[in-house]
Amino acid sequence: MQTRSTPENVTVHAITARTVRKALAGNGLSLFPFTSCGGLVDDAEHNKIRGNLKRRAYLLYFIAKAKGVYRECARLLRKYDLTAFDGVTFYSFWLYDVALAALWLSEDCKNPVKKTISRAHRYDLYPEAGSAHYLPLRRYLLEHLDAVYPCSQNGTDYLSEHYPPYARKVHTAYLGTQDFGMGPENKGDTVEIVSCCHIAPVKRVELLAQSLALLSEEKKKLHWTHFGGGDSLDDLKAYAAEHLQFMKTDFPGTVKNEDLLAYYRTHPVDWFVNTSSSEGLPVSIMEACSFGIPIVATDVGGTSELVREDETGHLLKADFTPEELAELFRQLFRQKKEKHDILRQNCRRVWQEEFCAEVNFDRFAEAIRPQAE
Repeated sequence: MQTRSTPENVTVHAITARTVRKALAGNGLSLFPFTSCGGLVDDAEHNKIRGNLKRRAYLLYFIAKAKGVYRECARLLRKYDLTAFDGVTFYSFWLYDVALAALWLSEDCKNPVKKTISRAHRYDLYPEAGSAHYLPLRRYLLEHLDAVYPCSQNGTDYLSEHYPPYARKVHTAYLGTQDFGMGPENKGDTVEIVSCCHIAPVKRVELLAQSLALLSEEKKKLHWTHFGGGDSLDDLKAYAAEHLQFMKTDFPGTVKNEDLLAYYRTHPVDWFVNTSSSEGLPVSIMEACSFGIPIVATDVGGTSELVREDETGHLLKADFTPEELAELFRQLFRQKKEKHDILRQNCRRVWQEEFCAEVNFDRFAEAIRPQAE
């Protein structure tokens, strides 16, 4: 994930996770007898958790954690006279417990010119992304927030379809990445493949490794570099040592974002591959596209809004098999250079038009600015 320097007119107050965790038990008990949970839970919410202890516990944890975040933020804000500002925006990056905390902070704020909004991404947007297949207080948050900004049109469509009364509040707001120019063209005879993610079950990096293992008979020099650590990194390395001896592999592990971007600036990359079973709209793909790197990725979440079939890359079915990805690689290896050059230019163009941070963040800042009535 790219980071930026904090502007001179911004003050950052840190809230430690330890402080919030310590307050969880007390905050949870304060919700007893756990019926309406302070008016947050309506009949529709009760129906979602009825007979499901896992969901009920999740709901209580969600509210208790929101209370912890709210109290810490309220304590920090006491030193400021918010009525002295032209307007106040309470902004949650996740449509999750922190969004509930933002609503409570907004209720405390005496400045009449205020706005409370939230972004939304993946685990905070799609209930099926979690083991409980449930996300707490969706209707409550949508009812009380002034606006919600999913990071993909897919997310906007999802909320609008499942919660029609609040569709007018939901607006797509793409994230974006910074511009470091076009990456170098590959003038060698080795196909350079890169993947970048934390190695977790949802990322399914092992499927990429298994796909590459099926290419041992191809008369191509191959080099796969995976950036990112995780508990299964050693397993991935062991698999590569046993099954990918015919090609070059590198596993730098967790790297700083600046080092990753430096790699893209100085090393030719032919294909960036994402094999996730679930996504919002991956910033890692935005980063690769900004350097003109064509993408192979699963058609999940909002990925297809950036990875456009045969324009900026190729889409895989969410449940693809290693054999299917290996066959796609074989087709790509036979692709003429002119076609690959067009893909590179298209990636750069689409990124410039829709995923440039400088443009998107300025537009978003204006959208969330509160206006006096």
